[in-house]
Amino acid sequence: MAIKADPIAEIMALAYEVAGINLAESKRSMVEGRLAKRLRELDCDACEYLTRVRKDPKELSAMLDLLTTNHTAWRREPDHFDDFERRVLPTIAKARKGASRPTLRIWCAAAATGEEPWTIALSLIRAIPDIEKWDVAMLATDISTRALGKANAGRYDAGRIAALSSADRDLAVDLAEAGPPVMYSVKPQLRSLVNFARLNLMESWPMRGPFDCIFCRNVMIYFDQKTQERLVNRMAGLLAKGGTLYVGHSESLSAINHPLKAIGPATYVA
Repeated sequence: MAIKADPIAEIMALAYEVAGINLAESKRSMVEGRLAKRLRELDCDACEYLTRVRKDPKELSAMLDLLTTNHTAWRREPDHFDDFERRVLPTIAKARKGASRPTLRIWCAAAATGEEPWTIALSLIRAIPDIEKWDVAMLATDISTRALGKANAGRYDAGRIAALSSADRDLAVDLAEAGPPVMYSVKPQLRSLVNFARLNLMESWPMRGPFDCIFCRNVMIYFDQKTQERLVNRMAGLLAKGGTLYVGHSESLSAINHPLKAIGPATYVA
């Protein structure tokens, strides 16, 4: 008797092979649910869809969009931003005092819909009053083109900016539409600090660093231990001496080998 193909299992295996996304069998119903609408749109079944994504890079990208979760928020896990403003940025400012145009390089490796890199930019203007005199480059990347589209637009409803104080709201966003719903747009000063780009963390990286700080938060939970170790060591190689890596609070690096020193919750220094 011929063994029936299992296209959903093969799709999950392909997600791991291409993007490192470790989808256990317990996630099968989630995968089926997220793909169902796309299969209806294309009028195909899972077997036909598997053949399609193997041949079409654009559809493969669309599939990864569907299988990734882009949950994020302004000032999510705020202690990292407190540390960034109180330790990282003052230390860098002191070390580069006297430079005609001090440099600052940051990578946000899981930008999702943009709230995290915009919060980093907000921290920059809060902590460095003369930030316009600095040579700042922040790279914000994500594998999801759909999420990056929202990040680039920089438009959020009132609920999405609820975590911001009124003072931070004045620094970060302008009223875009009176609504309903009320919509806000990220201010030009923040936009000038961030460059968005699509990047699959499992592929080659065009940037060479060194970065003063890397935020790679709440993405490694989707990777197995081997993939986590490889990723963290690649990032460590791009950090400047004394540079900081922030990971998500549920993403302890204690089980993997890496050269970084833990100095606080989910905070590591090269």
